[in-house]
Amino acid sequence: SGRDPDAVTMYQVRQGYEPPNFRAHFAGWDFRFRSAKQGVTVNEGVRDANAVMKELEREHYPYLELNDGRCPAGVDPCRKEDFLNDEDFAVVFGMEREKYHSLAKWRKINLKKEKKMF
Repeated sequence: SGRDPDAVTMYQVRQGYEPPNFRAHFAGWDFRFRSAKQGVTVNEGVRDANAVMKELEREHYPYLELNDGRCPAGVDPCRKEDFLNDEDFAVVFGMEREKYHSLAKWRKINLKKEKKMF
């Protein structure tokens, strides 16, 4: 299309924070259907898409980020262990990845529960 990808600005807009010029394209927009969360400011509702993409491209997270009860963006909550680097994985689970993957499914589930990786 001849556009410079670096010159195009993209944003991630959270539900309920859609700008009026976007909503204007949808005649049946119902504000009651999707509303913003209480206590979230407008600035929190709109983020630069490049920053969001950098977060999603991360391959590894520290153990403390994965077991704090929240799940980082882009991380499958059922596969948090896959986002640990090899050293952290060995420390947390007390074994190498290959040995972990050879365990029975119920053992892996129990280990993940024990280490708060669910």
